[in-house]
Amino acid sequence: MPKFLLLFLLPFALLAGELHLRVESVNEDATEATVKVHQIAKGVHGFVVRHFTKENSIIIANLYVADYNASTQTATLALTEYTGLKQNSLPNGNWKVERGDEVILAFAYSRALLIAPSDETYHIITKNIHGVSWIHPDNFATYLSYKAHPTPFKEDITGYCNMAEIGLLYFYINNTLFTTDCQTMALIQITPVKLDTGTQKLPFYSRVEEIATSWWVWGAASRPLEAYAPHYLELLVEYNPDSQLLYHYINNLTTEEKNLVDAFDIKE
Repeated sequence: MPKFLLLFLLPFALLAGELHLRVESVNEDATEATVKVHQIAKGVHGFVVRHFTKENSIIIANLYVADYNASTQTATLALTEYTGLKQNSLPNGNWKVERGDEVILAFAYSRALLIAPSDETYHIITKNIHGVSWIHPDNFATYLSYKAHPTPFKEDITGYCNMAEIGLLYFYINNTLFTTDCQTMALIQITPVKLDTGTQKLPFYSRVEEIATSWWVWGAASRPLEAYAPHYLELLVEYNPDSQLLYHYINNLTTEEKNLVDAFDIKE
């Protein structure tokens, strides 16, 4: 791999890292909040923490960056119920986010998962991106086998990332590395990286020989993946319909995946 490309293979963790901020404002129904931040990408996920004392606190909401105003350096956060440690046997505090609560953004961005088509591409990329702990795709393949989902979709990815506390998700597709948030699949960065793919494995490189299927599991996830690039590009477009960066990438393709430009919510 050309050495100059290594300069661009920097994880988002090194560009931003985990951020600890304070809620500036909350809308009336507590579904949105704002924070002041120097720079942040849309789609970055995190939590809201309520501090009761110096020693006692609790996570009260999930969040992701819904919008960012660079001129005011204000991020708008979409708030949802926190279910990461759900326990039906315990009461729910029903706390609503308030001004002054702590916001943690880019949580677990020090841990990453790479979806790659072959062992060659996997090992080259993981050896040249530093600053993150790589979670081996064998673990994700085992998770999919347990669910009998040989074709991964967002709910599979989000479920696994939540369980394994993974913040960053990388896809290597057609000589390009896509950096996304593992919870939201929001696109953070696109990096051209030309590599020899070698022998491709579906649904992605892992040492798990076969991902189990089951007759009682239905839907597209229950069927083995037939083609690598179309599936993962379609997922990226589905969850980034307003990304100018991804739109221009797709629009410049010369393969059938260029038809995905019709799925964008972008006006020329």
